[in-house]
Amino acid sequence: MNYIEELEQGRYGSFELKKLVGPNLLKGLAISVLIHLILIASPYIIQLLKGEEEIPPPPTRVVDISQLTKLRSQQDNTQEQVKIVQAAPAAPKVTRLVAVEEDEVVEDQPAIKTMSEIAAATAGSDEGLDIQPGEVIVIKEETPEAIPDASTFTPFEIAPQPLPDFKPEPAYPEIAKMAGMPGKVTCLVYVDKKGEVKKYKIVSAKPQNLGFEDEVEKIIMKWKFTPAIQQGNPVGVWISIPFNFKFKK
Repeated sequence: MNYIEELEQGRYGSFELKKLVGPNLLKGLAISVLIHLILIASPYIIQLLKGEEEIPPPPTRVVDISQLTKLRSQQDNTQEQVKIVQAAPAAPKVTRLVAVEEDEVVEDQPAIKTMSEIAAATAGSDEGLDIQPGEVIVIKEETPEAIPDASTFTPFEIAPQPLPDFKPEPAYPEIAKMAGMPGKVTCLVYVDKKGEVKKYKIVSAKPQNLGFEDEVEKIIMKWKFTPAIQQGNPVGVWISIPFNFKFKK
């Protein structure tokens, strides 16, 4: 006789019930845990089956350079508004009209303009740049100083003076030193408005082909001067500089 027949006959007790329910309860619990694990892991399983998904590249936006220039101009021109603290108005006073002569009448003073009126009046002035879309702002570089010909004389009141720390002396040529020969080199240099040597020209070298002029050329561009002055303004001029080489035993 099986347990169903025993149950129908009322002979099925708690011992048989515990014996039957125990294994089934464990199986049901195991199946429930397994189903929950499958539900939790299903997204990962689906992604694993599809393969690794490629990350899309970030969106690219092409911006006109004029827009960047206009934006920077607006940022630079942005100023923090000044807060004006106004004093509390005083209590009105009762005034009394007094008749005066016509020549004593004071005309009304013009009203002070507000900030919005001043901004509207100066909107079209040349103080700021009104940048339009599509415009390209080109910064004009400083034009280099034109160097005149060495034969051109530029008048000046104060001559350029070499700076003590920026006038290296030329070395004595080895060939002339071995021969015990003195020498002299005359060099024309163009000193610009900033006191820098921009160009030079060897006028004479005595004696020649002993290296005196070569040593002068090595150091002449390193010299710096105070600029020449004409009517209170610096000017670029050509000046002559002699270099004397004296042999010392």
